[in-house]
Amino acid sequence: MRRAMNRRLRLLPLLAALALPPLHAATAQDAGAQDAGAQTAPAQSAGAQTEPSQTVRKPAERAGGGFDAQRSETRHQLPLPSGPLAYTAVAEFLPLRDGPRDEAAARVFTVTYTVDRAAPDGAPRGRRPVAFVFNGGPGASSAYLHLGALGPKVVGFNDDGSLTRPPAPLLDNPDSWLAFTDLVFVDPVGTGYSRGIRRDGGKEEGARREEDPGKRFWSVDADSRAMAEIVRLWLTRNGRWESPKFLVGESYGGFRIAKMANRLIGDTGIAVNGLIMVSPVVDFATIRGGGGLLVPALRLPSYAASAAANGLVTGTPEQAAEAAERYAFTGYLTGLAGLDYRRAGAAQGFFAEVARTTGLPEELVTRFRGEIPTDVFARELLRGKGRVASVYDGTFTAADPDPSAARLPFDPFLKGTVPTYTTAFAAYAHEWLGVRTEVPFDLLSDRVNRGWEWPRSGQPSAVDDLQSALTLQPALRVLIAHGRTDLITPYMASRWVASRLELPDGQADRVAVTVYEGGHMMYTRAPERAKLAADARALVEAALR
Repeated sequence: MRRAMNRRLRLLPLLAALALPPLHAATAQDAGAQDAGAQTAPAQSAGAQTEPSQTVRKPAERAGGGFDAQRSETRHQLPLPSGPLAYTAVAEFLPLRDGPRDEAAARVFTVTYTVDRAAPDGAPRGRRPVAFVFNGGPGASSAYLHLGALGPKVVGFNDDGSLTRPPAPLLDNPDSWLAFTDLVFVDPVGTGYSRGIRRDGGKEEGARREEDPGKRFWSVDADSRAMAEIVRLWLTRNGRWESPKFLVGESYGGFRIAKMANRLIGDTGIAVNGLIMVSPVVDFATIRGGGGLLVPALRLPSYAASAAANGLVTGTPEQAAEAAERYAFTGYLTGLAGLDYRRAGAAQGFFAEVARTTGLPEELVTRFRGEIPTDVFARELLRGKGRVASVYDGTFTAADPDPSAARLPFDPFLKGTVPTYTTAFAAYAHEWLGVRTEVPFDLLSDRVNRGWEWPRSGQPSAVDDLQSALTLQPALRVLIAHGRTDLITPYMASRWVASRLELPDGQADRVAVTVYEGGHMMYTRAPERAKLAADARALVEAALR
């Protein structure tokens, strides 16, 4: 089961560094170089008047055990319709300790944005909301949400959300969440610039020199415990215990923050005010094997929307999805349940209806007995046109790299985002944030993904954790945001989970599921990014009333 799970969740085979090169210490010369770099920052959006960043390079801080925080502080302005927003960015490594020993077991890279002077929402600086942001994978750094939707800068995509020619432009973000909350982007151990630290020369009991020192954090429980500790440590160091606290997570990051919300209450006595999950998986049984006939029914509307977007089903993607929602839990579910494989010919009418709903050839639907795996759908939807679709966004298509292959060797959209975000973030960190390191930036770490330890029995689920957090924190609000044509984490799975959360009468609005045009990273489309920001702002404001 574990091998099958890892195959399903595998991201991309990236090279992971086995050792940490020396870190570049902050010097006056670096400060001058940073100031010069700020003058030649990437092009801004049309009409934007952005001041160059003013860099304040601070000496590297040292925590217990000689830990090098390599802290860099820079000041900037973000042009917004309401006027320029002055803010400070701090890029630093936080020490993560594991077990009774005092020395650090990992260096966790974080980027913090806080507004300067009086906050635009009128809250005192020390009590302004703060959101801790994570991506998923497992093995993904926070750069996707950082430069994709929430931060003061965003990577430019084409109007339809597709990849632009490299290098992608870095633009001012008019929809940055910094307008209504301070932001802390966190890279889990083994992702981004975060790395485990080998202790005692690798001689500690049970250690193997060839094993990544960060592996101790690569499991569901160890990860949620470690990231909860980072939240506690940041609040302590920055004196922000009185700030309203929010957790934001994309994909597996949504699963992670549900676990964290419950763990923070139990382990550290910290209650969060809100959770914002972007394209999350909350219960793996709703998107993978183990969910029975429920899984194909929950996928069906996203299949229909993708087929409509590609002109294979009548109506708009929204209309096709709504029709498929009605069919999924009526004729489709009963049709699957009533199939007699010994008399498959008697079900041809059912197979024909599924084909009309999904835009797939009837012969293919018949062969798979009406249950089409996600990767097969993406592979076969446009085979007749010599193209393939992405499981991360059924509207994104690419030329078929190997027409003779039964399965795709890689996902065209996800793999295309790797150089886009890696190049953009590495340049941004150096030129705008003052980061000086030769550690390779791991946007998506295949080493972490392959080394992840899943529960030995059953499908991973964060439903109980989410339910506990909602019960223990009666004011907690949850926003679950999905793209309509996301095939990897379909929106209907979250709707199903949300409908089964126990909430007191009159409190159903504490958990909202919203659907946007686009796929897993719906925010690559500027209009949807703006809608997501507006919905996030509404949740923050509602949580503070």
